[in-house]
Amino acid sequence: MKISAWLTHPEIPCFNLTKKQAESIERSIDEAQVKICRDRDEFIDSLEESEIVLVWTFLQEWFDLAPGLRWVVTPAAGRDYFQVEAPDGIQVDYCSFHGEIIAETVIGMLLSHCRGLRETELLNKESPWPRRDLARKLVRLRGSRLTILGFGNIGTWIAKLAKPFGVQVTGIRRRKGVSPEFFEADDEVLGVEGLDTALPTTDHLVLALPSGEETDQIMNERRLGLLPENATISNIGRGNAVDEAALAAALQEGRLAAAWLDVFHNEPLEEDSPLRSCRNAFIMPHCSAVSPNYLELFCAEFIEKFRARKDL
Repeated sequence: MKISAWLTHPEIPCFNLTKKQAESIERSIDEAQVKICRDRDEFIDSLEESEIVLVWTFLQEWFDLAPGLRWVVTPAAGRDYFQVEAPDGIQVDYCSFHGEIIAETVIGMLLSHCRGLRETELLNKESPWPRRDLARKLVRLRGSRLTILGFGNIGTWIAKLAKPFGVQVTGIRRRKGVSPEFFEADDEVLGVEGLDTALPTTDHLVLALPSGEETDQIMNERRLGLLPENATISNIGRGNAVDEAALAAALQEGRLAAAWLDVFHNEPLEEDSPLRSCRNAFIMPHCSAVSPNYLELFCAEFIEKFRARKDL
């Protein structure tokens, strides 16, 4: 079984497949031979003999270069990395291991806001002992209402890690679905038609949406206006889901307490973006899923998927 792996990243070391990780695949899959490709040209040259490829992205024309290809697997969760139509007989798979990692990031965002961790840093620049100012802003996460827009794998993980903090969760997905087993009586899963009803009672809104026409600026100026004052919004899905200009205005005018943003319409976020001038907008450089063992988790999920397939 010939496997070509082109998993490299110029900025994030843990997104580069190591020899040790490739060897873990070879030990777990009989007769597997993993070729680590360090650049695009080396990967393209390997396609002629490849049966499986492990990649961050794949172009439509590359299928023609791979007559024996049967499976394309990516560590990514977002479908926007693969704008392809796979020929008959070739399967394209995404992964789900990052759900728990991203959920940890979201819990960090929520706790940082409620318990004033980031606010303390800002206030310390203005006063040597900002106890009074900080005390006015501290709130509890327990008892708050968390709405998760995009209740797939990542959204479910966010809810799972949030529930022990005593929050009430509303998950919103394309269609109303079955609640996870860890939900309590006051928690619910709604279809997207319930979004406008849920927003006015939301303390913390988390976006975990994929990109696409259906999600484009789903949180527009009107819907941002449905959130109560002092609500927060966190986005770890895709940047197209939010009207960034309207969000910046809501933050600057004090109609929202804070925004924790890991994704944007354009990345890197423009230096002149109005979000950068919002004191209560906290910007991450699309890193909510980063973890030192990222590709180790990917390899484990790939091996599990391989064993589940009966046609390889």
